[in-house]
Amino acid sequence: MAEIYDYYVLFPNHQEGLRLHRKLKEAQVKCSISPTPREASSFCGISLLVSEENVAQVEKILAGSNIKTGGIVRIQRKTAVWNKTC
Repeated sequence: MAEIYDYYVLFPNHQEGLRLHRKLKEAQVKCSISPTPREASSFCGISLLVSEENVAQVEKILAGSNIKTGGIVRIQRKTAVWNKTC
């Protein structure tokens, strides 16, 4: 099975996350507000989940803005293991 990764943009506070969310929506970059995974950070409670193909565009938008982030982290997606004997 191929490994699947999720990309989370981390923030120091909710306001910065909402500012980037608005900018990404204006630029028609798909993203979702998501709880910050604990393995990523204990920073702020929200992060933005973006696809791998949109990471470069997110970085470009961030470079042209004054939005503060804690970076973009890649986390391997956990897959559920089902017990077929139940």
